[in-house]
Amino acid sequence: MAKPTGRMGSVPELRSRFPAVAEGFQAAMRKGVDTAGPLNTGTRELILLAGYITARQGEGFKTHASRALAAGATPEEVRHACVLVLGATAALEPVVDALIWADEVIAARG
Repeated sequence: MAKPTGRMGSVPELRSRFPAVAEGFQAAMRKGVDTAGPLNTGTRELILLAGYITARQGEGFKTHASRALAAGATPEEVRHACVLVLGATAALEPVVDALIWADEVIAARG
């Protein structure tokens, strides 16, 4: 199951050490990627979940799951995005971890 890493998420960790680099990463690169094509915010955020599941990056997953929900994705769509990677890029354990992370994000939103 999902295990805490004992550190803050990657971007907060980078920000604590190199604030300007973290800001540049988020402001320039993400903006360029987000505006490069026709996908709406919710769809982009759901797609990003697959990468975070495969990489087993819980904090990144939670950030983008929250953004997907804020952009109008339903809890069912977030959970469906989790199981889509099963057998394609992720085994059972990372998918179950992602479902747990999803439920944590969904519960925190009320």
